[in-house]
Amino acid sequence: MAFSCNECGHRTIKWYGRCPSCGAWDALAEAADQASTGSASTQAWLGEPVRSLDQIDLAAVERRPSGLSELDRILGGGLVPGGVILFGGEPGIGKSTLLLQVAQAVSQSSGNVLFVSGEESESQVKLRATRLGIDGERLFLLSEQAMPQIEAAVATVEPTVLIVDSIQTMRAADGEGADGGVRQLRSACSALIRLAKSRDMTTFLVGHVTKEGAFAGPKTVEHLVDVALYLEGSRTEDFRILRSVKNRFGPTNEAAVFQMTAGGLIEVQDPSSLFLESHRGEPPPGAVVVPILEGSRSILIELQALVSPTGGYGVPQRRCTGLDVNRMMLLLAVIEKRMSVQIGGADVYLSVAGGLDIRERATDLGIVCAIVSSLRNRPIDRRTAVVGEVGLSGETRSVRRLTERIGEAKKLGYERIVVPAAKRIAGVEGISVLTAETINEAFDRLGLG
Repeated sequence: MAFSCNECGHRTIKWYGRCPSCGAWDALAEAADQASTGSASTQAWLGEPVRSLDQIDLAAVERRPSGLSELDRILGGGLVPGGVILFGGEPGIGKSTLLLQVAQAVSQSSGNVLFVSGEESESQVKLRATRLGIDGERLFLLSEQAMPQIEAAVATVEPTVLIVDSIQTMRAADGEGADGGVRQLRSACSALIRLAKSRDMTTFLVGHVTKEGAFAGPKTVEHLVDVALYLEGSRTEDFRILRSVKNRFGPTNEAAVFQMTAGGLIEVQDPSSLFLESHRGEPPPGAVVVPILEGSRSILIELQALVSPTGGYGVPQRRCTGLDVNRMMLLLAVIEKRMSVQIGGADVYLSVAGGLDIRERATDLGIVCAIVSSLRNRPIDRRTAVVGEVGLSGETRSVRRLTERIGEAKKLGYERIVVPAAKRIAGVEGISVLTAETINEAFDRLGLG
């Protein structure tokens, strides 16, 4: 005999009043005997015969456009028939809005689309669609949570794309446990995947994201699907970033930028201009432009630093917005040790303009330059960009895809860029590439020495 937790799926041979794994009370229930359910597991998944690799024809696996070029790019070229996409994001971030826009575009170009909502009524979804200016005879709505009814609707509509909002609300016919629990979630996801593969129907499964940034529910769901996308952003900002963290049909770690408007999400073809919108006029001390990578795309962002004396009162503050505070503390130690500059008695604040969250070490050189610029009250030239990693001895280290970063800076009109000397760049026209082996040489290049 075994027991399984309805919340997290933890299995144990002994019953507990409280789950040892997730801490949920009265969540352990007797697990079904595998021997009694063995007949169901022997059924064919898709019913396809055994074939050699040469006999499999890929002509039917032609990608369909989603109607959003940025989404097609991060998916690797478009929607794959039979592909299952897990679409995650925080509540209110714009998941349903973006998928409604995709539904309209696909219904106009490729065929029927079925939008299944397990959280809202059909009239509520219709209100959102009306606000976005979305309509269409081939876009069908269904407010349902039970899988048998959803399968019947799929058989009636025969959609090209199925959108399920959200997977946590679905109830499988043979699923056990509480709604939204591990057993129900696993059973419903498996049923939808089987349905998508058997009908060559692209399926979007909307999943909630926890405070820690992971999909709510078990990692089994992310493991089962073909593609996992995260929609990120702040409710106080207009932009949203769609990231690909798993993709069986294309590259991973790709990103697309959208801007939220009253009429829905709009693709941003030039994200650098969005994040550098305020980078005009006379340069203030402590501001520097750094080219970063979001997937395969290079984006220019503005780092801002403020170094202010504490006046001898209280403990100096170290605060970051959009950057790793531990990395900032390490770089402050490097500045003090290698430049003999005392910052221990000053408050240091760092921020990424636009609200981006960056964890790339290519921003190291930009961070130290911004801090020293604010400390010495010397602005960095507006037409100069900085990129590079900084080591503990104060040396600069090369970063990946440096040529693309330089090209992005050149495209936006920057005349100079300071890069690590460890990586030589040949034949870059239209922009002056200044190399520096140490942070002190970088400061000399920028007039901060």
